[in-house]
Amino acid sequence: MYYFQVVGHRGAPMQAPENTLLSFRRAIDIGVDWIEFDLREARDGVLVVIHDDAVDRTTNGHGKVCDMAFEELEMLDAGDGHRIPSLRQVIDLAKGSVKMDMEIKENGIEEDVVEAIESNGIAGQCMVSSFIYDSIKNVKGLSPEIMTAAIMDKMPEDPEKCLDMLLGDVKADAIMLSKKIASAPFVGEVRRQGLEVGIWNADTPGEVEWFAAMDPRYLCSNYPERLVEFKLAHAIV
Repeated sequence: MYYFQVVGHRGAPMQAPENTLLSFRRAIDIGVDWIEFDLREARDGVLVVIHDDAVDRTTNGHGKVCDMAFEELEMLDAGDGHRIPSLRQVIDLAKGSVKMDMEIKENGIEEDVVEAIESNGIAGQCMVSSFIYDSIKNVKGLSPEIMTAAIMDKMPEDPEKCLDMLLGDVKADAIMLSKKIASAPFVGEVRRQGLEVGIWNADTPGEVEWFAAMDPRYLCSNYPERLVEFKLAHAIV
């Protein structure tokens, strides 16, 4: 039996355009424990859900997210007629139905992210993650009760020193490891240091089985339905 929590990477992006409300609805319908999504700031200060710093890859528009007001971003087609949502819209959809892994993609938005979490009373229903460790340090300083996660896609030269820094200075609660560097010994060491462990992205059936055997707390996928099916297939009845 496996106990990992299922995280839908940008929702259920193989069933609907990534980081759209439809993608998040599909993930919720699949039965994920968490939806993961990316946060950036529009020109007018609205927090928006989009991975890239430009809209070109995921919409029919062109240009930088930071150069457009939300009203402009909302007019773009983010796939099959769906729109780039604001954080407010995603919280309204997800609150009470699924937990939220909010990935900060740029410096300087931490206070707005924390305000959105606290004003909606969802500190216990979310985590804030980032490759930018100063950002999660700032989030923890602003609101110690919000769970934070450091994202890692390269093995540090000195793993012990890195873990000490994440636990001490950054005060992270978890580490989200790329599958490129996730191994049973490293996962075990992270856990022994007192950090929760997530792995991203387990997409093929073989990857799901391999990484589930490492017993992470969180397992993330672009095919969250495969994770849900895997857990059901291995449940004790």
